Amino acid sequence: MINNNYTILIVDDEKTAVNILKGILSKHNEYTLYEAYNATDGLMIAQKVKPDIIISDYYMPDKNGLEFCKDIRRNPELSSAIFILLTAETSVEKKIEGLETGVDDYIEKNVSLKVLEGKIKAFLKIKSLQNELLLEKEKLRNANEQLERNFKEIVYVLLKILEIIIPKAKMRSDNAKRIAQYISEKLGIDEDTKKKIIFSAQLHEIGKVGIPHKIISSSPKLLTQEELEAYNQYPIIGSVIVSSITGYEETAGYIYHQLENFDGSGKPDGLIKDQIPVGAKILRAITIIDELTMENSSYEESIEAVRLSMNKKLDPVIASHLLNYLIENRSDKTREIINISVEALKPGMIVAEDVFSITGVKIIPKDITINERILNIILERHSVDPIIGGIYIYKK
Repeated sequence: MINNNYTILIVDDEKTAVNILKGILSKHNEYTLYEAYNATDGLMIAQKVKPDIIISDYYMPDKNGLEFCKDIRRNPELSSAIFILLTAETSVEKKIEGLETGVDDYIEKNVSLKVLEGKIKAFLKIKSLQNELLLEKEKLRNANEQLERNFKEIVYVLLKILEIIIPKAKMRSDNAKRIAQYISEKLGIDEDTKKKIIFSAQLHEIGKVGIPHKIISSSPKLLTQEELEAYNQYPIIGSVIVSSITGYEETAGYIYHQLENFDGSGKPDGLIKDQIPVGAKILRAITIIDELTMENSSYEESIEAVRLSMNKKLDPVIASHLLNYLIENRSDKTREIINISVEALKPGMIVAEDVFSITGVKIIPKDITINERILNIILERHSVDPIIGGIYIYKK
């Protein structure tokens, strides 16, 4: 819808020039006119009235027209205004500089009245279309915010249902969210995919609402073969629930494949290595932590279990990042540790955690002081069998 009233700000230190422009433009009832006689006052008035068009002289006592234009473009509330510069300047280089600064057009001071009026009308049509686009953008932003609120409410309701049926489900969901966020960031996953992975992590257990309580409240290691088969249905049930949420069909796939193993021995489809979606690989890491938590495993037992899962249940890269997550979030640390790259390792440093390669081979144990010989061993091994995620050392 085209706006029927427009605000125009005229900024010129010559009152005569201002009055001439006002005289020309005041013939049009749809224009509301404001005036200023220097750039400083012009900026103050612009901030108050939010003009559609600013017509500014180039030469003014406090700031020239280009500097004034820069001030306008730096202000988010004013940056969309059409900026027209009045000048007698004919240099092409100067005009190019102005256009790069944000000037929309130049008008020579001796231009004919018809040309001036024609340019103003043309720019106001452009401004009207800009305003419509901004309005649509605002509507879209509001709609996205509402969708985000709805999304959070869905997660909250589903977790409440899960918490009623499964003890400590909310605690595991929160932990899963933290792990998913940590690993996704370490892998450099894009924001949209990361959001879906985190969502799937929060609801990775939702399918357990369809499994008998006796089965879901036990560790999978303690289940009979028949019970284990029933237990392994929860990812399928969960994916059906999540697939009904518009825009999260991909997330449902992560949940469906969360028990797939890196070596192809998992459920339900026996996918192997890169056949498994990255989101599902991260969920597999989370399910292992869930099992270790249910078994009240110690920190050392958890570390060992994750390492034994490398290249079997877990993608070795994801397993390495999961190990780093456990190390960094250890609650019983007695000394401060820091993570450094393999290349930053130097003689005299003391290793705080066992160092493993991506294939799961232990290279050096913790509490070893690095010397030249050990450093060379690490670097040589790293060149053929990489150490993912750096090495933890004690902070001096």
